[in-house]
Amino acid sequence: MIVRDELNRYFHFSSSEITSILQRILLTKEQEIHELKNKITKYEEKRRAEDAFYQSLSPVRKFFASRPPSHHQAVEYIVHVKDRLKQIDTLKQRIYEINLAIRQCEEITSGDELELSSVITEDIIKLKKVEE
Repeated sequence: MIVRDELNRYFHFSSSEITSILQRILLTKEQEIHELKNKITKYEEKRRAEDAFYQSLSPVRKFFASRPPSHHQAVEYIVHVKDRLKQIDTLKQRIYEINLAIRQCEEITSGDELELSSVITEDIIKLKKVEE
């Protein structure tokens, strides 16, 4: 089977080989999503623990306790939560594209040409380099 991307790069794989490669890429993307979700929950747990500790202080200690300004907390939230949620969305989009490619690969006969996005072919190239 010939695999071609938008940049007119050609690769030769058997249909079972390209399916297994796409399955491995799919698993790595799902693991990345899981890791990002874990990082988000750890950050939220840390923030809740810090808030609970601050609320448990006496009023005098609260007065002297240094608490970051609200705009710093907002920036932390953007970095630790919103950016990671955007990464999760892009990874989910890639997973959707990979699933479409797997379905196309199953439908195509061995002599046909499979067109993939350049992002997927870059993932295939990275996976091949790691395996070597």
